[in-house]
Parts: sequence; structure tokens; C-alpha cells
Amino acid sequence: MLDPKQITDDLRGQFRGRLHFDRLTRGLYSTDASPFQIEPLAVAVPEDPESLATLVRYCHDHTIAAVPRGAGTGLAGESLGPAVVLDLSVHFRRVLAIGADTVTVQPGVVLNDLNAELAKIGRRFAPDPASGATCTVGGVVATNASGGNAFHHGYTRDYVAGLGVIWDSGEAGQVGSGERPAPLPEGRGEKDEEPTPNPSLKGGERSDSPFPSGTGVGSSRTDTISQEVTALLTRHSERIAVSRTRTPFDRCGYQLHGVLTAAGVNLAKLLVGSEGTLAITTEIVLRTVPLAGGTCLTLLGFPTLDAAVRAGLALRQFGPVACDLLDRRLLSVTRNVGLPTVGAALVVAFEADTEREAKERAWGAVEALRREHILRVLAEPTCEPDGSAHIRGVRDAAVSGLYGSGGQRPVAFIEDVGVPADVLPDFLTRVQDVLKRFEVSGTFLVHALTGQVHTRPLLDLNDPTDRAKLWPIAEAVHGLALALGGTVSTQHGTGIARTPWVDQQCGPLVPVFRELKRIFDPKGILNPGKIVGPDPSREAWPLRTEVRGQRSEDGEQNPGSGTNGSAPAEQSPELRAPTPLLMWPSPPIAEAGRCNGCGDCRTRTPSARMCPTFRATGNEAATPRAMANMLRLLTAPDTATPEEVRAVAEWCVNCKMCRDECDAKIDIPKLMLETKAKHHADHGLDRGEWTLARAEWLASVGSNFAPLVNGLLARKSVRWLTEKLFGISRHRQLPAFALRNFFRRARGAGLTKKRTPRTEDYKRDRPDPLSEFRISPSAHRTPKVALFVDVFAAYSDPLIGTAAVAVLQHNGIEVYVPPRQVGSGVSAYARGDLDTAREFALRNVRVFADLAREGYRIVSLEPTAALMLAQDYLDILDDPDTAAVAANTVELSTYLGELHAAKRLRTDFRRLDVTLGHHIPCHLKALRGPIQSPGLLALVPGVRVHTIDAGCSGMAGTWGLKAENYATSMAAGAGMFAELNRPRVLFGSTECSACRLQMQEGSGKRTLHPVQYLAYAYGLLPELEPRFHRPLGGLVSD
Repeated sequence: MLDPKQITDDLRGQFRGRLHFDRLTRGLYSTDASPFQIEPLAVAVPEDPESLATLVRYCHDHTIAAVPRGAGTGLAGESLGPAVVLDLSVHFRRVLAIGADTVTVQPGVVLNDLNAELAKIGRRFAPDPASGATCTVGGVVATNASGGNAFHHGYTRDYVAGLGVIWDSGEAGQVGSGERPAPLPEGRGEKDEEPTPNPSLKGGERSDSPFPSGTGVGSSRTDTISQEVTALLTRHSERIAVSRTRTPFDRCGYQLHGVLTAAGVNLAKLLVGSEGTLAITTEIVLRTVPLAGGTCLTLLGFPTLDAAVRAGLALRQFGPVACDLLDRRLLSVTRNVGLPTVGAALVVAFEADTEREAKERAWGAVEALRREHILRVLAEPTCEPDGSAHIRGVRDAAVSGLYGSGGQRPVAFIEDVGVPADVLPDFLTRVQDVLKRFEVSGTFLVHALTGQVHTRPLLDLNDPTDRAKLWPIAEAVHGLALALGGTVSTQHGTGIARTPWVDQQCGPLVPVFRELKRIFDPKGILNPGKIVGPDPSREAWPLRTEVRGQRSEDGEQNPGSGTNGSAPAEQSPELRAPTPLLMWPSPPIAEAGRCNGCGDCRTRTPSARMCPTFRATGNEAATPRAMANMLRLLTAPDTATPEEVRAVAEWCVNCKMCRDECDAKIDIPKLMLETKAKHHADHGLDRGEWTLARAEWLASVGSNFAPLVNGLLARKSVRWLTEKLFGISRHRQLPAFALRNFFRRARGAGLTKKRTPRTEDYKRDRPDPLSEFRISPSAHRTPKVALFVDVFAAYSDPLIGTAAVAVLQHNGIEVYVPPRQVGSGVSAYARGDLDTAREFALRNVRVFADLAREGYRIVSLEPTAALMLAQDYLDILDDPDTAAVAANTVELSTYLGELHAAKRLRTDFRRLDVTLGHHIPCHLKALRGPIQSPGLLALVPGVRVHTIDAGCSGMAGTWGLKAENYATSMAAGAGMFAELNRPRVLFGSTECSACRLQMQEGSGKRTLHPVQYLAYAYGLLPELEPRFHRPLGGLVSD
């Protein structure tokens, strides 16, 4: 057993980073994208190579196993083990140098991020694994990854020029293309090209070294290993030469071919694909290739799977880069894109020096296939961005669509088989027979050019009967592949999933593998049990704990299945989840159990929004995957303290982007709200949380004493005290309170009194078949809205409400401001204080339900408030009135967009010569309607709109007010700040008041609600004029 205190004391002053020994954090690292689960001994997050070397040396001296880990997106359990897990994805994320045809990176760099940097100089890393948006370069190297373009571009090991490594002893070394690779000349890149400066480097750091600072050309450990490996490979050279599978697309075991050359032993080539079992990589030198001058995609349909396979094989002679086959079941989830029904489809890509040449090649191949095969062109060859995006979208939708269903879902455990291309039709037919024998259906995604087959049977891993089928299906499919001259691992990794079949496939080479392991790692501490030397005392397949909790009628727990389906595995603990506090169609634990751990929520791509706190910190605990993992782990007793659970839940800012972007559509934000609510019910809120939960009430009080409160909040001493007492950051710019709030103005203007209804206002057409609560369009023939104002527009900037009323009335809309409305309750809701949130909800539902039935549209000025009324109230109140309010609530810009689409929006705007940077809030996206504001603003003559969709603002309501969240909040908004700070952008625009505060603080540019600009352009709001010329305040700003 590890002694956490002893290890912490021993490493104090030597190790920079975080060490986690608590059961919850270890549990978060106990799974990856595979179906396996192993709790590590500890989790380490080193900050630099020196600290990593120190920790590895300590593990070596004390015979403690260590497993390096990147993004945890592996499908074979490569980074799981009863060891110290070394998370290299947090701090090892720098691109160190970019040369003319090489690039030097740390292992935690995300592959897509690397390619984005390389694209700036017209280069790329050639292999394209499907997980490129989340997988790290270290993981790509560790698994010798390839992608759909392997037929043309090969494997990662073809592009690795050198590696900086830490050996089992903790000693650093460097290996490359020869026995003693020369270091790159100082100040030069590969082949003496000048490296491109990298802005991520800190001052004083060299950007030209491909290996860890202070590491020499060789070391005693490197020399010893090099000599022993040379002798071993020389001794067994004939065995190595003849022990190859028939398929050239094989990455199983240690790849020995090409390692020993006339120039010496290439240890880098040997280490690629070794999955951290021989050394730990700290820096990587990759060869790059030019971006294709033209890329052309086409989509072809076929009547049967077999017809598509044979057509794919025929395409090889035309030189495509990639050809992915999608079977009927995968295509069935793409019906919303308008594809006709076919038995299978091929997504084919061609590359050339020019777009014209690529398109000619594609059409030539299509026409040739037409003469010999029955096919249907589903999408003609195209190089256009929109057309290519459509075809890629079909593939992505097909692969991801099945994960959104409940019960049986695609399971990866036989998904990495490769066979010689000429036997591919026979193999697929026989695999289908295997699945039929076990009464299982499945999906096939096939790289038809290379014979790489990703078979995913549809199974329910919470069903013991299905769990029992895993091993025998794997035995049958892997045995079939090997009998045909194929491999059990062609792309994804050996790991836990395929190690049991390494002996069967590699036979004569297994003794060589074992000797290699002894040379590199004599104590067996580096990722033990993978590729060679599995521990016979452990399960070969340690499957994830079942998410069940139901007992059979006789009171016995449903058993799990063992390794081969014949012996029972460790039984899952009975789920002792408390009664849910929110409304759920199924138990929350079942919702959490739908997460397969794929890691897609770790994306940092600009086109996605999830997850802002992970993007800012890189912490695994901040990922939606970790939050789902936590809830599964909490079914066991004594997993975590309430404080530990609350700390993970606090990483969720309820932006709801993961809910909508996750392929499985798992409602992680709601799960975390449930967790916070449980914590509140058991332990209450601390002083700071209690204060933030009552932000609506405090705002109304602050407005009543606005001059005094604004003056106090502008004083540094008061802000210091506020931070100490309530945890609100003293650095955060707060909104000023308005003495004459919006409701007072509305009463003065007579807006709080309803017009006497007329009979024709309530005349209805036939009932809406979609909802018994939604008001039919004819009820709005005399357009009228009930304005939901919420807190910021009510008490800080009443001109938002004034502008909304002016614009609506200017367009002939009757506006009513219900005087008894209160804030939406979102501040309390976000803190888990459901009692307070429910009080707000009940009051608002009582006010607005009757208005909805009278034909009023409920128009919210704030996206977050609209989201509360339209979605979140349904989770805390279960009655027809709440449903009526939800069905008839719309956000203001969406409503104005509806008017414009119906040609009922006046466009008598005066000219405004200005460029606005418009940020799209997360909660506006979460409403799942069209984004209207950029188009509405563009109607104003002279207005140029720069739409900013570069991620979350980072404010997240009151979350960003907390001192402990301030730095993370600002980091999360960095992408938005960069766009807003463009010189040509003069002012900001957004529908969200919290985003507005963040935009102003991060850019110093005044930001207003879009409706304020529209009102000003109509000439209805001259009060705005002074704001355009007045600078923002300091600690308090209007």
C-alpha cells in the first residue's frame, strides 16, 4: 500500500505539480473510452519534465508502477492500471519549435491544435485519427495511431524523427533516427531551417531544442539500452523478418521491423506504439507534410454492404486518400440530412496539388465505378467548403448518432481488427455470422482501402447477459481475423483489450517482446500488463462497474459476468442514490451511466462550446466525463467527502453546452444541479454561496439605495472586505445599480396595466397537435407580449427594458409588464438552493400562466431567464401551468427575428457607422432556436457585425463573481476577448447581461444589448448617446 504522507514528504521540494491520493480523484482516472475500469494507486499532474523525472525515479526506487496518460481517449484501456497515473495533458501542452518540415512538441499538445499551428505555414501532420479534436500527440505516438487516410499516409511511426524520453530509472535521454542522433544545431530547426517563433514560450526559453533542457546527446542508460536492443534484434533478425502478418496495416505488439538499420538502431521507431511500457515521452519531433492543394470528397450509395466493400476495393487503383464505408445501421441515424435509403455508403476523399486535379480524379473514379458497379451518387464530388462539410457531417452523424440511444449501444472491444484487403468481403460476411450466433446486432465502419474494420456490437453493459457475451464474441472475431492473416490491432492500441491475443498473433516474437521489456524496464514498473506480461492474478478484462441498482424479486443482486462470461465478476454495489430532488424521467444514476468515457468533452476546438472550465484549466475533474464518473463512483460507500463532491460539481457552470454537444446527449448540467441540491439539502450553503443565491433580492435592495451602494462598491477597502466576507472578487467590475428601476418606469408609463381583451384576441384555430399547452398562432393576431424583465435589466440597466418596449411598440406590439413578476431564480438554482428557486418559479408561473392562456407571448429580455422559464422550471415544478409558461416563452431577439421573418419588423432605421462585436451567449444556444441578433443588427444601415462565436464568455452568471473563480473565468473568456479586441470592433453586443459584464472587463469596450442598438437606430432611445462617449468605470460601471 502507498503511504500518501510518506510520498508527499519524500517529494517535497523536488516535485512541482499535484499529487492526488483521494479515492474520488483516483476514481475519475479509473476509466477511459474503453469499457474497462481500474482504480489507480494515485494520480500525479507534473508541471515540467524535471518533476516528471523525479517522480519516475521515486517509483523506480520504490518499485511502484507508473502509467502515463494523455487525454484518456483510448479504446483499449491503454492508460489504465493499478499504478501512479501520470497526467501529461495539463502542463505538457507547448509547441516548442516549428521548422520547415519538422515540429517539436510536448506530449500533451492536442493533435488538432498542432495542425492549426502548422496550417499557418501550409503544413500538417499527416495521420488523421478520428479523435484528433481531443487526443494528445503523446497518445498518438504511444499507440502508433493512424486514421482513415492510412492507405496514403501510413502510421505515426513513419513521421517521428526523434523523442525526448524518461527511462524507467528516471534518467532522461533522447533517441532518433540513428543509434546516436545528433542534436539539432543551436538556433536551427531540422536540416538547418530557421524555426518559427512560438508565442507560447516564456521569456528566456529556447524554442529550438527538440529535447528536454540539459539533456545530452546520449546517457549511460540510453547507451546501455541501445547496445542491448541492437544485440537482441541482430540475434533475432531472421525471426523478425518472417513474422509479419499478411496485412501491412498492423500495429499489434512491439513493431520491430525497420528498427535495426545499417546506420544503427532507431529506438524512436521502436518506442512509437509501445504504449508507455518502455519509456515515458516528454518531447516529440515530428516530420510534417504540405497541406493538400485540393481535397475533393464524394458520397456514394450502394444496395448492399458487400457491394460497397467490393467497390471500395476497386477504388484502390484510382489513388484515393481515404474511403470509409458506413453500413445501413450507421446511415439510419442520418435521415435528417435527407439521404435516400441505401444498403451502405462510401465516403471517398481525393487529394491533389490543385482542386481541379482532385475533382478530376474523383469524377474519373466515380465514372469508372459506374461502369462496373451498381451505385448511386449521394453527393457529387466537391471541393467547396460547404459541400465538403456536408459530406463530413454525414460521416460524423453516422458514427456518433447511435450513442444517443438508451439501452444497447455500440461497444468498442473488437473494433480494431485489420485483414488483408482481398479477404475483406469474406471477413465481413463471417463476422456477421458470428454476431448472429450470439443474437447480437452491430455496426460496421470500414476503411475499405486498408481492410481496417471497426465492428461495434450493440450491447447493454449493464445487462449481465450482454456482458457475458463480450469475451466469446472477441474470441471468435479475433480468431477469424488471425486465421485470415490479419491483426487484432490495426489502429487503436493493444492495451487491456488486445493483450490477451498478442501471444496468439505474434507467437515467435513474444520471447523477443519479453526480452525487450526486460531491457527497457527490468523492474516492470512502466504500464505493466500491457502487450507482454499480463498479471495472471487479475481479470484479463476488468469491466466497468454495472450501473444497475435494481434487485430481482428474490432480493438477490443481479450478478455481473467474469472475464470470459463463465465466472461472475465482482458484483456491483447496490445503488443507494437518494430520492431525486429534480424531475427525472429515469433515475439520475442511469443518466450518468450512459457516458461511455469517450472524452469528446475535452475538446478545445473553436466550433464547439463545451466545456469552458476544462478549456481554461485542462483539469480532468472539470470535464463532463469526470462528473458522470463521479456519480457512478458515489454508488459505493465512502467514496468521497461532501467537500470533494462539491468541488467537482462546482466545475460545472450550467452553460448546458455539453448537454447539447455530447453525442450521447447526457444532461451533465442537470446531474450537477442535482448534486448541488443534495449538498444544499444535507449541509446548507456557506455565507458566500448564500449571498449569491439571493442575488435577485440584493439587487432590488441595492437599487433602492443606489447612490450609496454604488459609492461604497467603488471603494477598494469595501471591495476587500466584501471578498473576505462573501467571497466576491475584489477585482471584478460590478454593475452599477439604478435608483429608478425599470418597474418604476413601467408603472409611470402605464405598462403594468393590461388592456381590456377583445373577443377576437382569443379566437383559436384547431388545437396544436404538438402541445396541449402551446398557444396557436391565431391567438396572436393582435400581437401582444408579456415582458419578463429579470434582474439586470430591472435594477442595473433599465434602458434595456425601455429599449425593448420602444422597439416592440414601434412595430405594433402591445406590451404588458406584469407588476408581480420576480427574478427567474437562476442564482439560487445554480447554487442548488431549490427551495428558494422553487419559490421564485411558483410566483412567476402564477403570474404568467394565465397570460399565456390569454394569448400573450412571454418575451424574456435575458436568455438565461428564458431558459429558466422554458426548460428549468419543468425540472422543479410538475404542473400544467408550468408547461404552459414553458411552451409560450421566447427570448427577445428570437421574437424580433420571428417578426422579421414574417415581414412585420419595420426597417426605418437611421444610419449608424459602427462595427459591433456580437457575442453569442451559451444559454441562447441552449434554447435551441435560431441566432437572430447578428442578422437584426445588420439591418441597420452602416452597422457592420463581427459575430463572435469563440466559446463561452467565462462569466457564467454569478459563478464568475467569486474570487476563487475569477482567474479561471477570465481564462475561459480568452477566445472571446481576442475577437472583441480586434481594432476595427468599436463596441460590444450581447443578449446576456453576465456576458456583457465580462466583455466590458476583458476588453474595456462598452457593450450593450442588441435591442438597445436597434432602439437607438430607430431614433427611440436618445438617452444612449452619452454612453457612447463616456468611458467605463473602474470597480463599478454602468
